[in-house]
Amino acid sequence: MKTIDINNHFTSLDRSILEGENAYSDYFEYVKHTLNILLSSYDKITSQTPLEVTVLKEYSQKFLNTIEAFRLKYSFDQNQSMLVDLTESGFPNFLEFKRLGDDLHKKESELSKMPTKESLKQNVLDHLLKKFSDPKTSLHQLSKQSYFHNLNAHKLFFEFNPGKIELIKEAKDKEQTRTYFYSWASFDSVTNKPFVYTMVFENPTNVSNKNTDIKRDLDFIEVIKRCTHNSSPLKVIASDIDNSYENIRPKILKRIEIGPVFGKYAKDKHPYTLLLLNHFAEEDFICTYQTEVVFSIGEKMNKSFLSKGELRQVFHIDETNKECMEKMISQMDKYMITSHRVLQYLNDTNPEALKELSVPAYIYN
Repeated sequence: MKTIDINNHFTSLDRSILEGENAYSDYFEYVKHTLNILLSSYDKITSQTPLEVTVLKEYSQKFLNTIEAFRLKYSFDQNQSMLVDLTESGFPNFLEFKRLGDDLHKKESELSKMPTKESLKQNVLDHLLKKFSDPKTSLHQLSKQSYFHNLNAHKLFFEFNPGKIELIKEAKDKEQTRTYFYSWASFDSVTNKPFVYTMVFENPTNVSNKNTDIKRDLDFIEVIKRCTHNSSPLKVIASDIDNSYENIRPKILKRIEIGPVFGKYAKDKHPYTLLLLNHFAEEDFICTYQTEVVFSIGEKMNKSFLSKGELRQVFHIDETNKECMEKMISQMDKYMITSHRVLQYLNDTNPEALKELSVPAYIYN
């Protein structure tokens, strides 16, 4: 796979710096408002299973927690400004998530250098009583301390976010084949959007006369991380996982792409951006997300020169659908969240766009 220089990959709009005294506080409130609406929509418009909806909510909440972490970080870090993607994303730039991971690694070191929370609060109180002005230095220190305290690998959204392996069907055949559900998430370095993955796979534990129970394999998450390329066709990712293990048979792999958010922070030329800019108020927005699925329809013996003759999955591609064929997937679903007035306008001026949705758009007001 071609290596990308992340630092030079983005355009100026992909890593924009917001201008104005309250620009970032307004932006954080805007994104949090959007994500809360997105969270409330999952039960109403999605076609995912209850287990998938639970996973989607968990990762969306982690993403929401991360936006709050960024707010704390940039309230004390006055020398830097957060990079925001204003082109068909609406979310912070990938580099911010990369730095978040770096901050997690140095959490304990940073906290050990700071005064106690009690002493900082006392400094704030003393300053207020003596100087009758905002103690900016102490307040920034408190924000920094709160930021590092709240860095939690299990509660925030990072570059890669492993999930749990859940048993959904116990073994009943001679190969002792169990069926598992696994989920994970990542933040894409190309599109600056969060992706959530779910996979149903079979795990025969009596392969090659040895126990190969995946729940005992410490390398499983590393393999998933290595195979997760958000910009790759889903069939390629499924095949990579299939080829990495003799005893993992991916049956259903789903990728949920969250965003973009089109609204007052969008600066691209997308039709939705232009529509909102020319006809609607700043509080109106359109948020879209889509799911891609690839599923197995059988197995075949791999007879290549380097192969040992393992079984490999045959993944279905819907060749009757041009978009599915181009993306190398079995199925696609599209969703939209917007205001009533925007939806009404789209219905009058561009009904074809609404026909592409898998279910009617979710109206947030």
